[in-house]
Amino acid sequence: MNTIERLVEFFYPTRCLVCLKSGAVVHLDCQQELPYVKEPFCHRCSAVLTGKHCHSTLCRLPENDLGLTAVRSVFWHDGAGREAVLRLKYKGVASLRDWAAEEVSKALDRYQLAGYFQVVIPVPLHAQRLKTRGYNQAGIVAEALAKKQNFFVYSPYLERVKSTQTQVKLSGQQRSRNVKDAFQWTGENLSGKQVLLFDDVCTTGSTLNECARALKVAGAGEVWAVTLTREVVRQA
Repeated sequence: MNTIERLVEFFYPTRCLVCLKSGAVVHLDCQQELPYVKEPFCHRCSAVLTGKHCHSTLCRLPENDLGLTAVRSVFWHDGAGREAVLRLKYKGVASLRDWAAEEVSKALDRYQLAGYFQVVIPVPLHAQRLKTRGYNQAGIVAEALAKKQNFFVYSPYLERVKSTQTQVKLSGQQRSRNVKDAFQWTGENLSGKQVLLFDDVCTTGSTLNECARALKVAGAGEVWAVTLTREVVRQA
């Protein structure tokens, strides 16, 4: 933990994501309250699945527009899961970063994906947003995850080359159009490497898919995505 992180921890002490009392990121007694993603969920996009078929934005894309192999998420974006993402985005506390990386690492084990990837790449922020926030929340977790899973982490080479409008109020199709061709790979050829994309939250998967398309152009083999949370969008 560096000096800045110690100061943040001092002025904003760690509080449990579930009960909000100080002392731990999640108290042992609160662990069972975490909103882990459980079946039934779509094995392509990780959305809640309530019928036989998934009708999410990602699953409705034509096959030739798909860059992603699949998405996996640790928690639903609700309660403690949502709180974790908010804290990562706006506080970047070291203890939360390490906890998130541990939870993602355990999820890769659960999903039988541990050891499958050679590279982890965080979804980048546009340079202007990075300057404003001071750090990329996906990047700090990806770096901690890389140490746990023995990945190479390629942070600076996937670039967001188009400043897009906020996705918050956009529909699924609008999100896909908004991030079209927004990313570019500037590193060495990925030459068939199995790549894991990491982001804090998956809403429709549009951003993740556009990142994956750029990585496939750069020679990547399969591109999977893992996110800390997945928006809860229930389907018929």
